[in-house]
Amino acid sequence: MKRKLAVLGLCLVAAGCTADQWERFPGPDDVIALVPWFVTMHRGIAIQPYKWPIPRMPVEGTVPVTGNEPVLRVTPANLPAIDALRNPVERTARSIERGHDRYDIFCLPCHGAGGAGDGPVNEKLLVTPSLLTQRARDLTDGYLYTYIRHGGAIMPAYGARIFGEDRWHVVNYVRLLQGAAQ
Repeated sequence: MKRKLAVLGLCLVAAGCTADQWERFPGPDDVIALVPWFVTMHRGIAIQPYKWPIPRMPVEGTVPVTGNEPVLRVTPANLPAIDALRNPVERTARSIERGHDRYDIFCLPCHGAGGAGDGPVNEKLLVTPSLLTQRARDLTDGYLYTYIRHGGAIMPAYGARIFGEDRWHVVNYVRLLQGAAQ
């Protein structure tokens, strides 16, 4: 009997609400707003993270967790700046070894062990370019670095997988492959 009365009472309360009152039924935001400091945090002027469609770029001059790297995508407008990038990592045995390790993990499936574009993935795609062509040899270290970081026509971006200095190690290893192929 108590249950029936409770349901009847709930129905009467719900039926007694106007459409405007029903739409304004308290939600989680209203509960949070009861705590004074949440009000300022929730309705402050800061960008709402789930409403902003594009991630915000870091403030100029700040150093990201992965180091201070230029954010240059491979576009015709950026080519002079990309080509001006100089490889800060000396081509030593240690660098070549680290580059070989990263290359085997991330590049070998498409470009192949020797860089000829004959990796196991390429058997299906038939589009991976060789890193041993004259055109590839003529590319600057900065261009290769940026292409690894941001990707290109069919190559995905590896910037989130191969971090800063490791990209330069991969460039050093690719240069070694290109030299060995001559």
